[in-house]
Amino acid sequence: MEKRAISKANLKHIQLTKSSGSIHEQLSSSHKLIVEKNRKYIKTLIEITLFLGNQGLAFRGHDESKLSSNKGNFKETCDLLAKNCPEFEEKYSNTTNFTSHLIQDELVNLSAASIRSKITEEIKCNKVFGIMIDEARCFKEEQMSVCVRYTVGLNVVERFLGFVDVSENQNAELLCAKIFEFLTENQLDKYHIVAQSYDGASVMSGKFNGVQSKVKNKFPYAIYTHCMAHRMNPVVIDMCKIVKETRTVFNTIESLYKHFSHPTKNKTLVTMQRKLGVKISKINSLSDTRWNCRWKNCESVINNYEAIIVVLQEEIDNQLDRNVNEAIGILSIMQKGSFVIRVNVVFLQ
Repeated sequence: MEKRAISKANLKHIQLTKSSGSIHEQLSSSHKLIVEKNRKYIKTLIEITLFLGNQGLAFRGHDESKLSSNKGNFKETCDLLAKNCPEFEEKYSNTTNFTSHLIQDELVNLSAASIRSKITEEIKCNKVFGIMIDEARCFKEEQMSVCVRYTVGLNVVERFLGFVDVSENQNAELLCAKIFEFLTENQLDKYHIVAQSYDGASVMSGKFNGVQSKVKNKFPYAIYTHCMAHRMNPVVIDMCKIVKETRTVFNTIESLYKHFSHPTKNKTLVTMQRKLGVKISKINSLSDTRWNCRWKNCESVINNYEAIIVVLQEEIDNQLDRNVNEAIGILSIMQKGSFVIRVNVVFLQ
């Protein structure tokens, strides 16, 4: 009887093993399931990182505690996914959920490293590339932005590689050393630089002691080209100051900016824009380093011409402001046919 009971137990165990697998197989399957869930969770965090990076959104907020009304874009996106995805919520609700600021930084750095690695692989096919470098000041730090230009098949592409801290010194020797060091870090030192482009600063463009000459010492075929954007902007700005017609246009636009920078006048203009059903746009201060702002101001004046004229005329009629003489001067210029033609010509150019 005892032997029969044991044999029945063994038979039952064998049948159970066949249906669900051995203990080792069960443990292995359970471990595999956990690994898959963890990988899927981390993959979702990586996708959130790539999404925020692609949209140019900040990751962290001022207060990321549970009671905070705004934990920052990264954690708020995680909260949104947790509400709609039970599987993600299961991992996210744990004490260790891999969303700390250190993990966020690591995900960003890993994503950036992966992108740079892909760029290096693309350059590897051609063995040659060009560099484009410019200054990028951040608060009290001096940063150097490094971009590369190369071909993929028959297409020319430009890629941003990263920022290099050059706060220590900005002489040509150090800048050149930092460039080569950064290229070495990204495994680009084994390929040839055949083109280089910077702004017109002597430390960068100097023929004998500038960065371009030091790069040429190592890569003789690295042709230097003055950045066309930096070259074109001074020409356009000088033209606007020298040619009387364009000078009149931009002096008037600058006067408009100063006149409507007063909150009360600006509110009156916005109200008139809504009343006339035109798109609300403001006039910004002119900049000598950004032609784009001048073009946008011309567009704003053209689109809001009627609203500006009405507001200035009402201000003159009401005589309630001591700056009414300024309004009279601006209105008299804007109502001339020559001004209308010139502002449209500048905008279309």
